[in-house]
Amino acid sequence: MKKIREVRVPLVTALFLSMTAALLAVLCCLAALGWRTPAVADKLREIDRIAADRYIGTLDETAVADYAAVGYVTGLGDVWSSYIPAEQYEAYKLNTEGKNCGIGVMVVTDEKGLHVSRIYDDSPAAQAGMQQGDCIVGEDGLTVPQDGAEAVLEAIQGEEGTPVTLTVRRDGSTLEMTMTRAIVTQKMAWGQMLADGTGYLRIENFHVGSAEQFQTALDALVQAGARAIVLDVRHNGGGRVKEMSAMLDPLLPEGTIMTLRTKDGEEIVYSSDAAQLDLPLAVLIDEQSISAAEFFAAALQEYDCALLLGTHTTGKGRAQRTFELSDGSAVNLSVEEYFTPQGKSLAGVGIAPDIEAPLTEEQREAFWFLMPENDPQIQKAAEMLK
Repeated sequence: MKKIREVRVPLVTALFLSMTAALLAVLCCLAALGWRTPAVADKLREIDRIAADRYIGTLDETAVADYAAVGYVTGLGDVWSSYIPAEQYEAYKLNTEGKNCGIGVMVVTDEKGLHVSRIYDDSPAAQAGMQQGDCIVGEDGLTVPQDGAEAVLEAIQGEEGTPVTLTVRRDGSTLEMTMTRAIVTQKMAWGQMLADGTGYLRIENFHVGSAEQFQTALDALVQAGARAIVLDVRHNGGGRVKEMSAMLDPLLPEGTIMTLRTKDGEEIVYSSDAAQLDLPLAVLIDEQSISAAEFFAAALQEYDCALLLGTHTTGKGRAQRTFELSDGSAVNLSVEEYFTPQGKSLAGVGIAPDIEAPLTEEQREAFWFLMPENDPQIQKAAEMLK
């Protein structure tokens, strides 16, 4: 057997080696935890240690972690970045995919109830006979006046295949309507012919599947003999750049649609081909035309393919990406800047319409219930295209 050599180490050396090993262990732990911002790490650890030792109440770790995440993202100073709690993330993902789990309606809320402004095709609400203008005032013991609109909205949403009973007011009468929750595809783009032969095409958002709905609506208007088309992106909160670019492709000549630039300077360019619709176009915009909705209008304006009518847009110039976290929550962070075909950023600037045409305060409040025949902006755009 080979004899093991004994080595005697002085006490000072031993202490030094022990301290070095401990320091390396701490550094390895920090590296494993992934802290890239020491100031954040130090402060959160200090608060956590004090709270764990001294806080007299019950410490809900999940709630504290959620609020800490909200604080971190808020501290970035970017209004477009956000934190999404785990219990909300599945619904968030479903919405960006152009779907919802519920009864299939869009509502406008006030202290009286949830006023139904849109009913999606083949939805539980449509099958149950719900009508535009119906007012949902309660669900299973909850009421809007007592519990608030948000509580009733959350109660209406739920698991696919489960029943929900709503209290609905219609023309002074109260109805009880029972339906089964389902996964519903949103109505994101749709069209109709106006009385003067102008086509009207509404784009609600740019979520997944919206480009396909847009193309279907556009083809139908062209086949119906539309002499011009009014494109409506008012109150449109944006969505996927890919969907927006697919909608613009048939409307623009060959060229750049949008350029996205990452933190490292990498550029992603979306382009259109030479095939282009040969019809006069107008685009309706307002202060709630955001992100992809603004760039949709800006591209058509810069290529001189459409006149813009309405009011000044928001001015968003960053694209976000959602990162799912290990506990099922997520952060939605601005990771790219984007630029118009002419290379302009709309951040903090937005776009101005060619023709300023604001709605009255009463009309703005009733926006979701305006029909094309009594919407002055739609009518003015149609008249402008004659």
